Amino acid sequence: MKIKDTGKVDVLKTSIWKALFTLAWPIILTNMMHAIYNITDAYFLGKLGPLELSVPTVVWPLIFVFFSFATGFSYAGTSLIAQYTGYGDQRRAEKSAAQTILVMTFVALAIMAIVLIFSKQLLSLLRLDKKIFELSNTYLKIMAFSLPFIFLMQTVAGIFRGWGNSFIALKYNGISILLNVTLDPLFIFQFNLGVFGAALATMLSQVIMSVVFLFVLLKGRKGFKLHSNDFVPDPKLIKKVLSVGLPSSIGETFTAIGFAIIMGVIAQFGPIVISGYGIGNRMNNLIIMFAMGISLATVTMTGQYVGANQPERAEETVRKASLATLLIVGSASMVMFLFGHNITKFFINDPEVIKVGEEFFRYVSFSLPFFSLVSVFLGTLRGTGHTIQSTIIDMVRLWGIRVPLVFFLAETHGYIGVFIAMIISNFSALVLALGFLVFGNWKKPVIEEASQRNA
Repeated sequence: MKIKDTGKVDVLKTSIWKALFTLAWPIILTNMMHAIYNITDAYFLGKLGPLELSVPTVVWPLIFVFFSFATGFSYAGTSLIAQYTGYGDQRRAEKSAAQTILVMTFVALAIMAIVLIFSKQLLSLLRLDKKIFELSNTYLKIMAFSLPFIFLMQTVAGIFRGWGNSFIALKYNGISILLNVTLDPLFIFQFNLGVFGAALATMLSQVIMSVVFLFVLLKGRKGFKLHSNDFVPDPKLIKKVLSVGLPSSIGETFTAIGFAIIMGVIAQFGPIVISGYGIGNRMNNLIIMFAMGISLATVTMTGQYVGANQPERAEETVRKASLATLLIVGSASMVMFLFGHNITKFFINDPEVIKVGEEFFRYVSFSLPFFSLVSVFLGTLRGTGHTIQSTIIDMVRLWGIRVPLVFFLAETHGYIGVFIAMIISNFSALVLALGFLVFGNWKKPVIEEASQRNA
C-alpha cells in the first residue's frame, strides 16, 4: 500500500481492505478518545453525586442539535473533496475546502449567538428539575463558546479525511483530549468549580487545538494547502456545498432534536434514570465509534471511487465495510449484554442507578448491530453526495418511528419503553437504507466534471 509521508492514503492504488482499515483505525481511535473523555468526565462528575452527573447527559442533546446542523456541511466538504481527489483535481478540492470552512464559520457564529441568548428557553423545553436547570444553564452557556472551535476542528478533520488523511485528526484530537482530561480534575476539584469546571476545561482545550489544526491546513505542511484567494466567496461552489450539505444538515438537526425530545422523556423519570441512561449511553457511544470510524472511511473511499469512475470498487467497499463493522460491533454488544451490571457499577455505587444501567445494556445491545450497518450505508450515501436519501433514512428512523414509539411505550412500559423503541427504529432504518443502496442511483457523482466524463 502506498502511503506518502504526508499521511495521505492513495485510495485508488491500494487494496480495499488496506485502504479501509488504514483510514478507519485513526478515526476509530479518535472517536474512542472522545468517548473515553466523556466517560472520564462522567467519572469525575459522578464523585460529586447523581445531580452533577446528570447535567452533561441533559445538556448534550441540545448542544448536539446545533452541532448536528454544522455536521451536515462538514459531510458536504468531505464528499466534494473526496470526489475531486478521485477525479484528480486537487486545486478544486482545496478551493472546495476553503468554501466549506467559510460557510461553517458563519453557521457556527450564528449558532453560538442563538444558544447564548436563548439558553434558558431552550432548557425549559426539557422541563427539568430546578436544581438541574440552574447547573445545566451554566454548563450550556460555557459549551456555547466552544461551538465555533468544535465546528472548526470537525471541518478541518473532514477536509483531510476526504483527501485521504485521517491520521492527522487522531494526532491533534488526541492532544486536545489529553489536555481536557488533565484540566478536568484540576478545574472540578482543585479550583472547586464543579460542573462549570468541566465545561471550562472542554472549551479551553478546543480553542487551543482548533487554532493549531487550522494553522497546519493553511501552511500546507501535509500536502494539502489553502491559499488566501481560496476564501473569496465562490457562489457556484457555495451553492454546491449547500446542495450537498443542507439536506444532511436538516436531517442531522432533526435527528438531534428527536434525541433531545427523547432526553426530555427520560428526564421526567428523575436523576436516577437520567444517570443510569447517561452511563449506558456513554458506553453505547463508545461501541458505536467503531461503526462510525468505518463509516467515515467509507465516505472517503466511495467518494473517491465514484469521482474516479470506479463504481465497482465503491460497491465492494460497502460490502467489506459492512462485514467489518458487523463483526466488531456484534462482539462488543455481547460484552455489554453480559456485563452491564459491572460496567454501571464502575461509575457509580448507587443500587438504583446500577439497575437502570443494567437494563439499558440488556435491551440496547440488541439494536447496535442494526445501527452499525445503517451507519455504513449512510456513509456511502454521504460520500457520494446523495444526502437527500441519507436524510430520509435519518428522519424516518427518529421521527417516523422512534419518537412516536418512545411517547407511547414510555406510558405503557416506563423508561424500558424507550429502550424497546431504539431496537425497533434501528431495525426499520436498516431495511430502508438497504432499499436505497439496492435500488438507488448512489454511484452517480455529484461534481459536474466527473458526471460529464462518466456520461
